[in-house]
Amino acid sequence: MSPAAEDCLLLVHRMRERQETASTSHLARALGVTDSTVTAMVQKLSGLHLLQRPEKRAVTLTAKGETLARQLIRRHRLIESYLHEFLGYAWEEVHAEAERLEHAVSERFVEAISERLGHPETDPHGGPIPDRQGHVTNRKLVRLSDAAAGTKGRVARVISEQTDLLVYLTELGMKLGAAVHVLDVPPHDQVTRVRLRRKEVTIGQQVAAQVLIEVT
Repeated sequence: MSPAAEDCLLLVHRMRERQETASTSHLARALGVTDSTVTAMVQKLSGLHLLQRPEKRAVTLTAKGETLARQLIRRHRLIESYLHEFLGYAWEEVHAEAERLEHAVSERFVEAISERLGHPETDPHGGPIPDRQGHVTNRKLVRLSDAAAGTKGRVARVISEQTDLLVYLTELGMKLGAAVHVLDVPPHDQVTRVRLRRKEVTIGQQVAAQVLIEVT
């Protein structure tokens, strides 16, 4: 498959993880191409039975497409993990670098990375890494934006790869494994007030929606 086709499948997979609608316009905007380019790509991948778009609704993966997307996301997230663990990349840096590398490495290289890392189940952002058979470990995670006041947990995943957001979360101290206590969710304000370690911070709901916690 071409790198562009792989990127399209990966994006549909990621958008489903984030519970976003994979419309043609959304895909085009995220990929930085025109709607007509995405339409042609979707038609091509539909012909290969990897994508489907019933009655012009949102694009979804077929069973065959899901299998391939999990292989691709495994490769991407293992590269991210290696960059973070052994090469000192920060979590806001690994995504872009992995995107440059993922189309060039072999499956042998990917499996060597997995072996060296001890077959990790999650990447530096907490995203699940499928095993060689495509299986992932299911975790019961809650969006911070949906957590009620009084909820306690630990940061388990950030579903956005945006550099500025990850830098902002780092500045707040909201890293993977950080203890979080939801103090208040004002009903008329689009914010969530939480305690991180010994400090209290207020974050917008759009940011809080990108953070998943494991309730303790």
